[in-house]
Amino acid sequence: MIGADGIHSTVRAQMFPHQSEVNWNGAIMWRGVSRFTPARTQNSFVMVGGISQRFICYPLQKPDQNGETLLNWIAELRPENQALVDRSDWNKQATADAFVAEFADWDFGWLRVPAIVEKSLDIWEYPIVDRDPVDHWVDGRVVLMGDAAHAMFPHGSGGASQRIVDTRVLGACLLEHGVGESALQAYEKKLLASVNELVERNRGEGPLGVLFDIEDKIACGAPINTAIDEQAVADFMAGYKQAAGTARDALNIAAPIIAPG
Repeated sequence: MIGADGIHSTVRAQMFPHQSEVNWNGAIMWRGVSRFTPARTQNSFVMVGGISQRFICYPLQKPDQNGETLLNWIAELRPENQALVDRSDWNKQATADAFVAEFADWDFGWLRVPAIVEKSLDIWEYPIVDRDPVDHWVDGRVVLMGDAAHAMFPHGSGGASQRIVDTRVLGACLLEHGVGESALQAYEKKLLASVNELVERNRGEGPLGVLFDIEDKIACGAPINTAIDEQAVADFMAGYKQAAGTARDALNIAAPIIAPG
């Protein structure tokens, strides 16, 4: 049996009946999709803001004849009254009233945050939560994958990407070992340690962790052009991508997880 039933997995709860509650990092994401003109280029991923407040958006398709696309967006804040947040609700519909006032003046011409939010089809609220890593995903003929195995803070799309990798690796192990416990054990051996490390890295804001040093320098009075060390940023990002398995050059030369045919 494959337990792929998410962060509140029933299968995992039976394997680990005394597991702790989900961990919340103090931030909430509001997510939506709006028909809007993409920022920068037709393919740009844009993030504006810092650790405590930021807005992210990127297109989901090529622009239509009017120059508009389906724009996926994320608004993130750390609420002052944290006691009011329901950190167990991972998929709750919301309205812009919950957050948009904090972004009221985020209109930069090339990126118009209030206007993007206003055109959203629906808005969903997600507290940023994860679960502590566990020392095994396999119990006999039962195996965990995706958020059931390794729910992580959603920085750098690590969780979504890892679910895809889980599926491919488990599929390859089933092809190699047949349907049985040896395939599940092989899958766990290939991924458990590296993915648990990724969960821990994402607790430091993942690829956005480079902002901590930049914001500290600015808070101490450094001009922004000296606070940003481009080589240090590049080195930090390269280290995260290597750990997450998303380094471009390594991916391009890697053999397929499941061989063709």
